[in-house]
Amino acid sequence: MNKPAKIISILILSASVMAGCGNQGTTDSSPKEKVPATPEAVEASQVSVLHSLDEIKWNEVKDPLIEDGMITKLKAAIAAFVSKDLDQFHAALASDIGTGHDYLLDQPVKFTGIEKAVKENGRILIPVVGERLTKEEGYSPDIRYTFYFDKDKDGAWQIVSID
Repeated sequence: MNKPAKIISILILSASVMAGCGNQGTTDSSPKEKVPATPEAVEASQVSVLHSLDEIKWNEVKDPLIEDGMITKLKAAIAAFVSKDLDQFHAALASDIGTGHDYLLDQPVKFTGIEKAVKENGRILIPVVGERLTKEEGYSPDIRYTFYFDKDKDGAWQIVSID
């Protein structure tokens, strides 16, 4: 390499080193740095998403056929739908229901309200409406599940079926 080329190379190298050392004295972190999410932050985010899938205004349910015990069972069932928790879902249903309704948890739904309850042969039918979150051709985005309540031998309301 000839002498002028060496000098130019040294000058370029020196300028690069000097430019790299210029910010060495600053200690504040770059705003573009990403801080890894803590497990608590991830859990809080998931809880927020799950709550957004249950938009039912529970405190506004004022139907003379719907009792507090029914609301408690219905809230638990809806929470299980939203979180896709089979154990919680089974706990919300009558003990003799089994796993026949488990397939309902496969479809993501945003629950938006409760319609007027109906009394039928001693049972109370509570329609819960929502929005189907999967966009399948030929299916309406609106969805409706009817929860059938019947009293057990102790007189407590139980979810005995979902249609």
